[in-house]
Amino acid sequence: MEVDRQNIDITVSYSSHAGKRPPSIVPVPHIPKPVHPVSARYGPKARKPDRVFVSMSDVGRFRPPDAKRLTSLRPPRARPPVREAPPVREASSEQIANAAPIAPAAPVAPAVLPVEPVAALRETATVAPLPAMQAQVAGDPIAAPEDTAPLLVLTGLSKAFGAVRAVEDVSLTLSPGEKHALLGENGAGKSTLVKMIYGVLQPDTGTIRLDGHPVRIDSPSAARSRGIGMVFQHFSTFEALSVAENLAVVLPGRSLRDIRRDVRRIGEEYGLGIEPDRRLASLSAGERQRVEIIRCLLQDPRLLIMDEPTSVLTPQEAQALFVVLDRLAEEGCAILYISHRLDDVRALCQSATVMRRGKVVATCNPREETVASLAEMMIGSTVERPRKQASLIGKALLEVDDLRVVSGGGVSLDGITFAARRGEIFGIAGVAGEGQSELFAALSGERPARRPGAIRINGRAVGALDPLRRRRAGMAFAPERRVGHAAIGDMRLSENFRLTHHATGLRRGAVAMLRDAFDVRAEGKDPFAAALSGGNLQKFVIGREILREPSVLIVEQPTWGVDAGAATVIHKALMELAAKGAAIVVISQDLDEIFALCDRVAVLHRGRLSEPQVMSAVTAEKLGLLMGGAAVAEVS
Repeated sequence: MEVDRQNIDITVSYSSHAGKRPPSIVPVPHIPKPVHPVSARYGPKARKPDRVFVSMSDVGRFRPPDAKRLTSLRPPRARPPVREAPPVREASSEQIANAAPIAPAAPVAPAVLPVEPVAALRETATVAPLPAMQAQVAGDPIAAPEDTAPLLVLTGLSKAFGAVRAVEDVSLTLSPGEKHALLGENGAGKSTLVKMIYGVLQPDTGTIRLDGHPVRIDSPSAARSRGIGMVFQHFSTFEALSVAENLAVVLPGRSLRDIRRDVRRIGEEYGLGIEPDRRLASLSAGERQRVEIIRCLLQDPRLLIMDEPTSVLTPQEAQALFVVLDRLAEEGCAILYISHRLDDVRALCQSATVMRRGKVVATCNPREETVASLAEMMIGSTVERPRKQASLIGKALLEVDDLRVVSGGGVSLDGITFAARRGEIFGIAGVAGEGQSELFAALSGERPARRPGAIRINGRAVGALDPLRRRRAGMAFAPERRVGHAAIGDMRLSENFRLTHHATGLRRGAVAMLRDAFDVRAEGKDPFAAALSGGNLQKFVIGREILREPSVLIVEQPTWGVDAGAATVIHKALMELAAKGAAIVVISQDLDEIFALCDRVAVLHRGRLSEPQVMSAVTAEKLGLLMGGAAVAEVS
């Protein structure tokens, strides 16, 4: 048993499970080096012959000498009921009344009572609130000292991969209740840093301190046991399982019944309502984000790391998420927030650390900065967002007519109809999991259409053609998943370039020209694709397709997870290609990107496409409602 709080009185009932057999006699266990002063004694004999009570006051850490090692000591702070440890059985009022008065500070000699050796006792105990705790149960909380000491302190953390120093001498301090942003361009070292905090990677040098004590976090499970939770950008869930079953995977000691109860309780407490028996495959991206957050809350986090949490959310869902994060911070949970959406950072966070090329280059209050100044800190130079110039819109180059695709495990497409014209950037908005991947596969030829005429390029039916023949017909494709779909990590850039250009011919020096034109940064003359950061690989993928000068370009999530500088390069390239007369279809979850690039937009929801509208006739709120499933009539 272990108790981390101080200045409280508790009564513990140990059961020897001996039935009617009288237990043996043992003294009060020795308490080695308590963190706080401890006094304990055995209380009066219980009514049942196999039970005995122990009363303790001013409790620090209390355990038998041969028990399992202690977990980290947590600073005392108020917690809502839903985030406390699972409830245990309480002693009856009669037992409380019969309990002996609390012992004085000095240890009291044990009463001679028949009990088995403490080492053999079970750790499951019944906790009965004595007078100091009864006030809290009755709704009069005990005042806890305010958290002033830092929760997390990183000092001189460094990590190298071969000759590349991903993180170099990074120091950071995070206090309880602080909402702290971690900013930087792609390849700045943010992901490497948080992986060291979460136990995925080990630092080469430097120290990590929790509650003032140096710690070694050698795995994510060790991080979770210390109160560190992380919500990843890509959901770590199983589609075929229910919400409760997914949570049980990371909570092996909890029953499904308890998990269902706590999911409903947390939903009511934090506004994260979700039905625990629903299958993950039936949830929207916003609902899956709720599951990830609930997973962390069930582990009682003191530090919550969030990596691009709003990238798959509608504006309404993002605002609801911020309300939850504000409440967690008020309760003392520290938030480490990673995002390239600088408007979100300014709205949520009260402090920020900016990294560039593995080093900390600035710290600031983002609310006192502008989006432009934050971007300049990240990039190291002024970022000028390109503006789409008015272009001459011509005839339809891509025509999609009543496209239907039946998907076994995803979302089926139901009568998709639209046209992308010469010189136009046509946007398809929607949150993740609404049929975007299925639509991209149908347009690229990875999943042929039932009717050849369902997809036409310059009037030519291509619905039954494979990707190679569609490329020769003038199409180009840039899928969302960079490694494994758009590029092969174990192949060099020159080899990845040939994967799509062999269909239409190769140009000498094209890879070097691509790297210069799109500012693709990487070590070496011809590195492997896996060696590039996410943003640089995305610039390579987009640039590879644009260099072919296609008549129709289909691009999915062109700037997902890339920094402001890389996004500017990609947006500018897409605008220039449209100005040359190409028709571009942009499938994106980012409404800022849709408004910055597109001439017209339609919303994809549950495999159905809304009527296209010109950008001047829509607002972000209207698109957000359509992305959430509202009918067009409801938002008109």
